[in-house]
Amino acid sequence: MSSLERRAFRTSPETLRSQFGALRQQVHQTMKAEGEARLRENPKPSEEEIYMAAFKEWLEPQVRAAIVQMYRKGYATQSSGFHGTKFELQQIDGLFTVDKDTRTELNGMGVEVLRGVDLGVPDNKLLTVLRFCAKDRSIAKMKEQWDAIAAALPKKALPSGIQPICDRAEMFREEYAPEHASLEAARDRYIQYLRAATAS
Repeated sequence: MSSLERRAFRTSPETLRSQFGALRQQVHQTMKAEGEARLRENPKPSEEEIYMAAFKEWLEPQVRAAIVQMYRKGYATQSSGFHGTKFELQQIDGLFTVDKDTRTELNGMGVEVLRGVDLGVPDNKLLTVLRFCAKDRSIAKMKEQWDAIAAALPKKALPSGIQPICDRAEMFREEYAPEHASLEAARDRYIQYLRAATAS
């Protein structure tokens, strides 16, 4: 056992949570400054950002590249990064599915894949949560893990005219890109696709 592992083993869960909480707070302070700079310098979202319902600067740095890669592969995310109360947990959730083989691969990487019953909502077949407990209080290490997770997800073969879309995309579009066409129909098509995919 390394000295770092021995120190981590001796650290109480409350202390670890507090340390991860302090890291989360630092990250969010940096993100706030980045977000303010983005809105001053370039307030127009890209097409990708409109569908993600977030400026890239609004994403925590450890998940930023993974979220973009997931969208490009056909996975619509909702929220990501540090868990809101258990700061040592890292998670990405959204309206997407993960096949059995990929779930097994992710489990082997120390990643939980939670759906419906696992989340206490058995009737919800659309929401998936990818989650792991961070071992190091290091944004770089967490980023490595998220990048590996995104790389392990296979590209979805979405039907023509279907794009992954965040559930909040229409609200984001109305506020930051009102000249862009409504996304309601695009969202409906994606939800219908997901429902059909989970029914089979």
